[in-house]
Amino acid sequence: MFRRPASRATVLGVAFGGVLLGHELTYALLQPRAGQRQILLATTGHAYLGVANHAALIVAVISLAAVFLGRLGGRAEDPSFRELTGRLAGFQFLTFAAIEVIERLSVSAPLHDLTHVLPVGALVQVAVAAAAALLLRSLLRAADAVVATLGSPPPASVPATISLVVAADVAHGIAPLHRQRGRAPPR
Repeated sequence: MFRRPASRATVLGVAFGGVLLGHELTYALLQPRAGQRQILLATTGHAYLGVANHAALIVAVISLAAVFLGRLGGRAEDPSFRELTGRLAGFQFLTFAAIEVIERLSVSAPLHDLTHVLPVGALVQVAVAAAAALLLRSLLRAADAVVATLGSPPPASVPATISLVVAADVAHGIAPLHRQRGRAPPR
C-alpha cells in the first residue's frame, strides 16, 4: 500500500527553523561574548530576531508534528540521509545568506564582514541540517513503529456515507403516498 510522503511544506517548516537555529549558533561562534554579540547583531539589522526565533520555533514544532501525523496516514519512499541533509542544507544556507544580505542592506550596514560570517554560517547550517535530517528520519521511524504497534493505518480517504435503514412498516406506509400523488418521483 502506498502512503503519501511528508509534504514539502512541513519539511520546509523544519528547514526554516533550522535556518534560524543555525543563525543563532553562527553568531554565538563568531562572537562568544553575549554583550559584544548583541552589539554586533544590533548594528547589522538583527533587531527582529527575538520575534523571528519564536515564530520559527512554533513553525518547526508544528511541522514536526505534521510530519509525524502525516506518516501515520501514509508511507512513501524516504530520501536517504545524505539526500535529505543536502536538500535541507542547501535551502538553509541559501536562506541564511539571503537573510544576512537583506539584514545589512535594511540598516545600511557594510557587507564586508560577510566574508567571515558566511563560511562559518555554511558549516553551521550543514551541521544543523544533518541534525534535522536525523530528527526527521527518527520521527518517521517512530511513526512507523506506532503504526506497526497499533495496526494498519486508516485509509487515505474515507468516503462520507450515511446509511438509511427503513423499517418495513414505514416503507409500506410511504409507498401508498407516492401512488396517491399520481406521478413518479423526479429522477
